[in-house]
Amino acid sequence: MAAGALILLLLAQAPDFEPLYRQALEQREKALGKDAEKTRESARDLGLYLAARGEYARAAAYWEPAMQLAGSLADATVLHNWAVAIAEDEPARAETMYRKVLALRKAGLAPMDGELAATRLNLAELMLARGDAGAGPLATAALVAFDRKLGPVNERSGAACGVVGAVLAMKGDVEGAERMFRRSLAIAEKTHGPGSARTASALENLADLLMQTGRESAARPLLARAERIRTGTR
Repeated sequence: MAAGALILLLLAQAPDFEPLYRQALEQREKALGKDAEKTRESARDLGLYLAARGEYARAAAYWEPAMQLAGSLADATVLHNWAVAIAEDEPARAETMYRKVLALRKAGLAPMDGELAATRLNLAELMLARGDAGAGPLATAALVAFDRKLGPVNERSGAACGVVGAVLAMKGDVEGAERMFRRSLAIAEKTHGPGSARTASALENLADLLMQTGRESAARPLLARAERIRTGTR
């Protein structure tokens, strides 16, 4: 059984196996040295076990072997959730983790799998935040998968539309960007409600594009509506 699958099985059974993982690591460090392959495997197992329990701060000490030696889809799930947890505070490390997860999931899942699409979208969002247009193909692939798996109106497709729209705007494709931003707004209104924070963000994205392309009069009502949502006024 793969290490990641074993970890998830142990978690489902509830007992605390951390002492066993630590004992195995300590024994291998003492007998083989810290850099031995078996020792690093034990460090990986402990790191993934802690991360699977949501103890990401403690798991961070074993991040490097967990990243390098992760090899199963179960490992990928743990790393994906770990990346989600740290993305806001450590975007560079989260991006590295998503790339590892993407490689594992591409190798083990169908091209239209929802988990693979989720990793693509999360990675695309981090890349977009630092202005990397390479986010576009990832978000587009995620959008195709979400549309096929979940239908054309779902919150994940809406998020993917926002990323694709932003990349198109970066490239100067105003028409394509506007189409994506309008679709993102329509989905946000239907899935989260007209007064949601997601809808406010979609309004702001569309308004920003309109402002940048000389359509201030069309942008102002959108910005005013977004402001009312943000402030809770009507």
